[in-house]
Amino acid sequence: MADDGQARQGDNRGGDRRANDRRRTDRRAPPPPWRRPAAFVGYGAAGVLALVLLLRGCGGDDTPTPTGPIAPAPPPIATTPTPPQPRRIEPAMTTADFERLTLEGERARGRVVQAQLWCEAPAAVALSSSTDTVEAAIAPLVDRATLHVPGATCLWGAQDDARREEFLLVVPPDLADEFASQPVVLDGYVRRRRVVAKVEWIGKSRALALATVGIFRGLSR
Repeated sequence: MADDGQARQGDNRGGDRRANDRRRTDRRAPPPPWRRPAAFVGYGAAGVLALVLLLRGCGGDDTPTPTGPIAPAPPPIATTPTPPQPRRIEPAMTTADFERLTLEGERARGRVVQAQLWCEAPAAVALSSSTDTVEAAIAPLVDRATLHVPGATCLWGAQDDARREEFLLVVPPDLADEFASQPVVLDGYVRRRRVVAKVEWIGKSRALALATVGIFRGLSR
């Protein structure tokens, strides 16, 4: 009887105990895409990029941002020299014109006029020793070695005008031959050269002892 009970109890355990201890080799499912190695690599790259952008945003920008309107580029500089513009020649043939230019003073300086002159032979005229100022138009004509300028003493106006006054005509060396080509005539009792000239009016010159001065700029045809 006891043996039968033990047999029934043994039967209730049923089967081999080793079979119950064996582990089942179930097939595992693949991990989701966000847990794969490639996804972790992408997470790292995105973190590095975010860090770089954050550091750039926090750093100062040394280059100032223009806030006003941008000026246009300047025009190209011309390298060809501009030809000098011809000066308008003002008729001043009479003694009255000479007096008018004298009264205008500084306003007439530099003006080119047409004048009728009766001139003596050119000579070297010394600069005044009482001043160190030389007019800009006269300075290039000064002989630096002797401090003289070439000039001729002239009378301005018509030959029969008793009001003619003395006028010092500075003759540039490169125009000396043109000046000398004019005829010498008898003016009263004195032989003078009659010249119808283009004259740059200077007026009273401190460098030439306050003489009324002009510069010969060629013959007026």
